[in-house]
Amino acid sequence: MNAGNVKVTDLLCVTPPWIPEGAHAMTQVVELPPADDGVAPHRHSGPVFGYVLEGRILFELEGEAPREIVAGDAFWEPGGDVVHYQVANLEQNSWSRFLAVCICAPGIDMITMLEPDEIAARDHLRHPSARRHTQ
Repeated sequence: MNAGNVKVTDLLCVTPPWIPEGAHAMTQVVELPPADDGVAPHRHSGPVFGYVLEGRILFELEGEAPREIVAGDAFWEPGGDVVHYQVANLEQNSWSRFLAVCICAPGIDMITMLEPDEIAARDHLRHPSARRHTQ
């Protein structure tokens, strides 16, 4: 779309899961130091839409193969029961940064960290290339 001098480029078009009444949105800039493993396995109370501003991140959602997302790429995750396993900085000598727009379910923390026993119990739901435990 081009309206005069304004240029709009669609980066991502998805149908998110249902958003509950009373939800609110939160916009964050997440900054990962060089070679940082990022946030430990967790889940979000609602969908998250992201855009990598700088660098490269390793992104892994439950059931999907870990993938590299680079500056200029958009991504999303459904939230709810789906576990977000990795958001690591693939850059060894520089920071990676991304913008996240989080839809927060009412009355539930936006992020819930997983305990080690839950990580182990859900390992079979990870993509085979990312599994940590043997069956």
